[in-house]
Amino acid sequence: MRALTLAVATALGGMAGLAGAAPLDALLDVGDKAPGAARWTAEVTADMTQPLLDAIGLDRHVGQTSAARIGLVTGPWSFELGGDVRALHDPRGDYRVQSWHTAVQLALGTLGAGDTTRWAIRLGAWGDQSDHLLQSTNSTLKVSGLKARLTEMELVQPRDLQWQMDLIGRTALADPRWAVSGFAGVGTSAVTRSVVSGKAVISGCAYQLQFGEQRLTAQPMAGCPDALLVSVPRQLLAVDVLQETRYHAVYGHAGAALHWAAAPWRLALGGELQQWQRSGQDESRTRSVRLASELVRSLTPALSVVLRGQYLHRQMLGEVPMLHNTRSSSAGRRVVSVSAGLQAQF
Repeated sequence: MRALTLAVATALGGMAGLAGAAPLDALLDVGDKAPGAARWTAEVTADMTQPLLDAIGLDRHVGQTSAARIGLVTGPWSFELGGDVRALHDPRGDYRVQSWHTAVQLALGTLGAGDTTRWAIRLGAWGDQSDHLLQSTNSTLKVSGLKARLTEMELVQPRDLQWQMDLIGRTALADPRWAVSGFAGVGTSAVTRSVVSGKAVISGCAYQLQFGEQRLTAQPMAGCPDALLVSVPRQLLAVDVLQETRYHAVYGHAGAALHWAAAPWRLALGGELQQWQRSGQDESRTRSVRLASELVRSLTPALSVVLRGQYLHRQMLGEVPMLHNTRSSSAGRRVVSVSAGLQAQF
């Protein structure tokens, strides 16, 4: 049965490899314009990662993301609300992960003539959810001398919710086209789900895996009425699947970005280091690195084209915490994503 639980962990890690969407924290910044009339920003982008992989013959099935964001700057205050939907593909069907984020930011002090440094405080919240996620697998293994194969793992109504606070600074360099921003912050995370289950084939019979609070039970399905019932106490499992899919965590992060602007172009390059600590009996710490870039080309004073790229050292951390588990965090799962879209200001 130990081998079966290891296969379960592998399947959960496979689920985690499917999705990723979160705020671009690596590029956090403070506005460099003096307070004036209220300014709105609206943006729509689409993930280009899968089309690019398809074009060069790599079949990664990373899914396709569509995102939208709206922001408001009025005086020293900034507000932002955004969300995205990622379509995931599996041989058993198509699934969706919905993500959202919101933030309010307050610039400290005033921007006077000759000032080169600004500070801001930012409070944000973000989360992810899905009605149903299923990961097909074909792991062959032996359970108590019997031939077994794990066929699928399922999560019903997985959710996560994060609250985050940051201190952000920005300073202009000698060349007015260049500036550097930096940030540090802390946050909390809560991951929940309704049901976690799975299916396996043992000695030619299909079994339904039931993860109870006390035991894991493999119940033979219709067609094998005389098959053996397999059951093991939860505390003897190599991986606690219930805890892997329902936990609390705290995290801290810090980073910096380099900004360049020369009309009609704007460029930003940033990096972020995250440190996560998950609570529970199997308390664990995991570190993650994210690199991000953004290129904006103004077409008119009110309309711009935006191109973004991200490198994610560990995809689940800071992206979709509800899909973060021991298996997915131990695997590197380095990911590169590219998105493009339009940005309007009015």
